[in-house]
Amino acid sequence: MPTNDGVVAFFGATGGSTLACLALALKAGYTCSALSRSSSKLQTLLLERKVSQSIIDSHLTIVQGDIRDTNSVARVLASPPSKSNASTNTPTLQLIISGIGRPPNFSPNPLKPTFDDPTVCQDAISTILAALRTLPPSSSKPVLATLSTTGISSRARDIPILMIPLYHWLLAVPHKDKLEMEALLQAEMTKPAQHRAIKDFVIVRPSLLTDGARLGTNKIRVGEEVGETATPAIGYTISREDVGGWMFDRLVDGHEKDKYAGKMISITY
Repeated sequence: MPTNDGVVAFFGATGGSTLACLALALKAGYTCSALSRSSSKLQTLLLERKVSQSIIDSHLTIVQGDIRDTNSVARVLASPPSKSNASTNTPTLQLIISGIGRPPNFSPNPLKPTFDDPTVCQDAISTILAALRTLPPSSSKPVLATLSTTGISSRARDIPILMIPLYHWLLAVPHKDKLEMEALLQAEMTKPAQHRAIKDFVIVRPSLLTDGARLGTNKIRVGEEVGETATPAIGYTISREDVGGWMFDRLVDGHEKDKYAGKMISITY
């Protein structure tokens, strides 16, 4: 349950994993903000997950806009006034979760998928970092957690051998985008502390995503990569529900974002 007045900001909130995490955070009483191209769509998706309208009204600020619009992104990141009558404090931004991405189009040729937005992940992180720099200086900087993918590590193989053709051939375009996204975060942390837009990053690398039900965080194997050391968890798949559940359990509610800070975390069954 919430232990402070911190805000969790979500980008890509209508997507499976990020939506799952947002719904859990709202049900647990966290103050959240989210960017969506359609506020009504996001509200409908949350209601379908049995997040009540009263919780949405009292705990969620939705900004309608595009991830490449710095002004819209900055409005999500700006600490909103508390909507709770029980608190007169202005909550501060503690954690940013970005699950921005675009699915491949396998039509008309499933062997040659196309991608309508091949730089969306790197552009999203670039805009978030730029938007953070427009905010008033704060003594507390947020941790930025973002969804990446397995199959792109240069340190160790983190996918089964049978998955290599799928990852390195069919998904080469989005994986290049994910690598550029990760590089932006790593470059940010090489700057002097006073010039960084974030406290640190957490890069979550799930294995191949499925639409299966949530099995629970205790069913997930976790590996990590930091610096030159890599001990990945190698597996075939994980559901979007479990990815969102893991992020909530470990980064939001478990307050373990500092434990995973500066690391690439692989998660799989």
